[in-house]
Amino acid sequence: MYNPSNQNPYLQHQQVNPYSNQYANDIAWLHHYYRETQSLPDQWVEYIQPLVTRALSEVEEGINLTHLFQEFILSGVLVGQGFTPEQAIEQVETWEKGESKLLQASKAMK
Repeated sequence: MYNPSNQNPYLQHQQVNPYSNQYANDIAWLHHYYRETQSLPDQWVEYIQPLVTRALSEVEEGINLTHLFQEFILSGVLVGQGFTPEQAIEQVETWEKGESKLLQASKAMK
């Protein structure tokens, strides 16, 4: 289920299509410039923002912290392997509903 994303800071190798319209070329250039001037840690922080936003919302829902840490550390591992943040969350939720007894147990804890 490995699925690299062009947005993943380690996996971004986009090429500009010389046959596309000027607007698309300008946007591609700006995107490239922004990525080139932004540090790798900042790129990662920006990339994982959906995980942070989701974790904060789950804290407000009262999810216990053990489960929350397990869920989002696992998601971070998957992101590091090429999943998008959304794919990573979806995969961890699938594990939680099926094959992971430990995730199920931690979710049940209060």
